[in-house]
Amino acid sequence: MNTASKHKRNRLIALSFVSILMLLVYGPLAQWFVAADRVVFDQIAASVPNTALSDGFIVSIDPQRSSGPEILAQYGRIIEVLQSNSVKRIVLASPPEISADAELPGWAALLSARIPVFVPTRHRFADVAKYHGFVQVRPDNDRVLRQSALWQLNNGVYSPSLPLAIAFNSSIGGMANRLSSPDDAIFLSNYVELPRITATQLLSGTFDTGPLYGATVFVDSDPAFVGAAAVLPSGQLVTVSEIVATLLSDVENQRTISAPIGIQAMKWLIPALLAIVAVLFLPDRNRREIAMLTATVVISLLLIEAVLLLGFQLRMDLGRPILIFVGAALLCSWLVIDISKASGDAFKKGSDFLSAGRLEPAFAEFRRCSPDETVAAVMYKLASAFEHQAKQERADAVLEWMKRTHGPIADRSSTTKKPSGPPQRMGRYIIERRIGRGAMGAVYLAKDPRINRAVALKAIPIEKEFEDEELKEARLRFYREAESAGRLTHPNIITVFDAGEDKGLAYIAMEFMPGIALKHYTDPKKLLAPKRALELCAATADGLDYAHNQGVIHRDIKPANLLYNPKDGSVKISDFGVARMTDNNKTKTGIVLGTPMYMSPEQLSAEDLTGLSDLFSLGVTLYELLVGEVPFKASNIAVLMTKITTEDPAPVSGRRAGIPPSVDAVLAKALAKRPEDRFSCGAEMAIALRNCARVS
Repeated sequence: MNTASKHKRNRLIALSFVSILMLLVYGPLAQWFVAADRVVFDQIAASVPNTALSDGFIVSIDPQRSSGPEILAQYGRIIEVLQSNSVKRIVLASPPEISADAELPGWAALLSARIPVFVPTRHRFADVAKYHGFVQVRPDNDRVLRQSALWQLNNGVYSPSLPLAIAFNSSIGGMANRLSSPDDAIFLSNYVELPRITATQLLSGTFDTGPLYGATVFVDSDPAFVGAAAVLPSGQLVTVSEIVATLLSDVENQRTISAPIGIQAMKWLIPALLAIVAVLFLPDRNRREIAMLTATVVISLLLIEAVLLLGFQLRMDLGRPILIFVGAALLCSWLVIDISKASGDAFKKGSDFLSAGRLEPAFAEFRRCSPDETVAAVMYKLASAFEHQAKQERADAVLEWMKRTHGPIADRSSTTKKPSGPPQRMGRYIIERRIGRGAMGAVYLAKDPRINRAVALKAIPIEKEFEDEELKEARLRFYREAESAGRLTHPNIITVFDAGEDKGLAYIAMEFMPGIALKHYTDPKKLLAPKRALELCAATADGLDYAHNQGVIHRDIKPANLLYNPKDGSVKISDFGVARMTDNNKTKTGIVLGTPMYMSPEQLSAEDLTGLSDLFSLGVTLYELLVGEVPFKASNIAVLMTKITTEDPAPVSGRRAGIPPSVDAVLAKALAKRPEDRFSCGAEMAIALRNCARVS
């Protein structure tokens, strides 16, 4: 085939591919490709400057402390107090549901009083309220709320949304003409937090109500974070009241993000132009040229979308045009697919098989993974599991596979200088050097001579602590807890391989992770960036959530037990279960195990613990990582216990620049004295921390 024919063939292939891709992206399967548009919009919209609603407040009723009738009664008392203090307007964005056959409360007459009270159109309150509008919270299928309709057709008549009805009542000049089309929709970006007042504070009679004069006050029973109805493109969890407040602020400040007809037309013209460029210029170029041209086009499109969104508040979907051009570039450069997702899926499946005792399927899945430290650690555990089932040939096969694929990883830690003299042993492990010491024993860098793999060996002098019957019980507990910790397989948890005894020492063989304990970064002169500290603690919360779901509690979360690898940004929890291996809750002398300054109130009281105790300790750890000082300090244990159980720490946002106020709210929840007032699980805390990291 000559050069001209080859060029023609390549262009025909590119044209066919781009045509099919455009039909798929904008045709019947369009809903499968809108993710590209959403990713681009979310990244830019999160940076759109926003302002809080002027003189806005949220009065929140705690639904956990009141029954349904009590909540409804509190609404009436709150409205009376607000009207007596001459607020500008009251918004009930998500009042409690009232059945059709139930009577309205007596205070419902207040809804038509002099001071306007706005309620949802389809609520029973709309029968007596003078002002109402519909509330629409319809997140996309990825659970992110990106837009809200401004008008809705009800019985042949278009009705305004609740934020639009509120704005119309204020007679904002020129706004009615701009937002009068029934096809208008408003796009959301981010939420600027409004001050929250609890119903208890407002109704106490001692609260200073002066700032409420002339204010817009939202009343709801949806607590922050927990009562969230949706997630914004910025990643913030928001309640219905916060959504309405954000939309109202956008409308009244005339900064609504919209997509007029001209912009809609460009959504079709730009992909066609890009398809022509791709067909004419991409085929037959070398990979470097294709990469440079693709990068130029993608960056230009992102800049256009950013300028339109940030400068003119215009929403243009350029994610799909970018997808089309990148797809053509991938075809023309013969790039291979990214195998990272396949590797991650294989690791998860393999871990599930290993936990279920299905070793052969686990081996098959792990061999599909890309070689790294975490895969090597679980393969080592797999070999031990084969040995325990008396399948030495399969164990040898796993070890041989590790030597072939993880040789550099296995030998990486062996380049350190060994101590002079003959090596000491513990079990079958050869000790090279000590790398740490804790309250319960020393930690050594050791080597398993069978596969020349480095391990971390924690030695506990169990025979020095216990005698006779106590020693027998301690041994049983030691192996039981080691077995529980050994079941944990998670990227943010140090893997436990083996446990045994030698020369009066109980030892645990664990994955060796090159890195630094986060204790190093609690020095005020060496603090991590707030965003990095939040991300590391979020990853730790993920690991704790996994462990708690497996029925394992750590009991000693602190910076010294969190290992951080600055090279790849990973963090892993160490010493899982060790705080309970030598005794249940106390040592022989009656001292509660763990580090007191990081312990929860219930742990100090020697009560039965749940995973929520670990979340309290993680909150203390985050506090120290952010400001270089623990939240509770004292000269003796008695005073320290009093502070932990009774005092609230100072907010961190006022102690260090760059920490958003939302971190104060997360820490306050994590450090709540009562477990039931904290985050319900590690996953919930991780979401809150990552939301804070996005705005820091």
